[in-house]
Amino acid sequence: MKITRVEAIPLKLPLKKPMLMGGRRYEWAETVLVRLETTGRLAGWGEAPVAPILSGETVASILAAIPILAEQIIGSDPRNLVSLSKRFRRAIYGNTAAKAAIDIALYDVVGRQIGWPVHRLLGGAAVDRLDCLWLVGNSDPVRDLAETEIMAKDGFRCFKLKVANGDLDEEAHTLSAMRSQFGNKILLCADANTNWSVAEAIRFVRLVAQASPDFLEQPVASDDLDGLRRVARASRVPIGADESLHDLTGMRHMIESGAAMGGSFKIMKFEGIAQCFSVIQLCRALGGEVNLSGKLGETSVANAATLALAAAIGQPSWGLSLTNHYLSDDVVRNPIAISEGSIRPLDEPGLGIVMSESKIANFESWPSPRVQEDLKTAGAFSPTP
Repeated sequence: MKITRVEAIPLKLPLKKPMLMGGRRYEWAETVLVRLETTGRLAGWGEAPVAPILSGETVASILAAIPILAEQIIGSDPRNLVSLSKRFRRAIYGNTAAKAAIDIALYDVVGRQIGWPVHRLLGGAAVDRLDCLWLVGNSDPVRDLAETEIMAKDGFRCFKLKVANGDLDEEAHTLSAMRSQFGNKILLCADANTNWSVAEAIRFVRLVAQASPDFLEQPVASDDLDGLRRVARASRVPIGADESLHDLTGMRHMIESGAAMGGSFKIMKFEGIAQCFSVIQLCRALGGEVNLSGKLGETSVANAATLALAAAIGQPSWGLSLTNHYLSDDVVRNPIAISEGSIRPLDEPGLGIVMSESKIANFESWPSPRVQEDLKTAGAFSPTP
């Protein structure tokens, strides 16, 4: 089996309703699908979510990076996962989401070829069911509490309130009210998405201390590690890193310096499934807590990879965030579905999903570049909107 073609497909998908994060209103999700074909026309799929604040990448930069990465793997046997991963990771600096998309597609096609789900390629499922986090981001106390109550009745036991979108005191009151309403039966956290100063973050954690949130995620700017440490030292609320966390070295430094007690792990930030797995293992070895998540509005492709990784590592202590259900539609025939606040690992081969070409075409954001290569050559493209 040899890799014969790599195709990048940029998409723009509407959310079911707007989400407020870090002071910005999001109504759409942008992402780039990757289709990797092999001899025999067997295909694997990957996804590179577009989140400049997390990886520095845009649609255009991902589309430019994919053919450079493709050059490293065209003509190779995709079953050589470790060597191919090293090869394309060294081909270009950064571009972690683009690399992750290639990596996911490799795992998918190998799993399909041998008839194994991706979690089995990682050692097998450690659990048969995983609790999922529900994101709340209306910046309206009444709507936030009402949504939380509805989803709790639906079986959710883990909630993340998006803060740093409005009045700090009001947001602190909303988080405290959520704890009062549901008690310690739920995992409760807040995420500021880098949007506070150190002083604002310290004020918030002191206001919500009595509510005992399980953690506060990324309260200050991603490059302000000293500020993150200052918040952590002034806080009874555990601090988690997300935008500040990108590699093994950073994970170790975060925990050993006291800047964070854990982190939010996204496959797109760590160049792929195996590397993300390694960072999570280090975090746990250092006594840290784990939130495993996708970027808001990923399709079932990226979410299937996240779910496979979650199945292999077991229930993340700070929750599992799958995000395709925030989209108005998906690109697979049967989207990944959470039932009563939890989800089972997918046991079909590869990622366990069936793509819908018609849905992909509906959301294509501009004519996708076709990177078609034979066993000897690999080219590049320059996409224009």
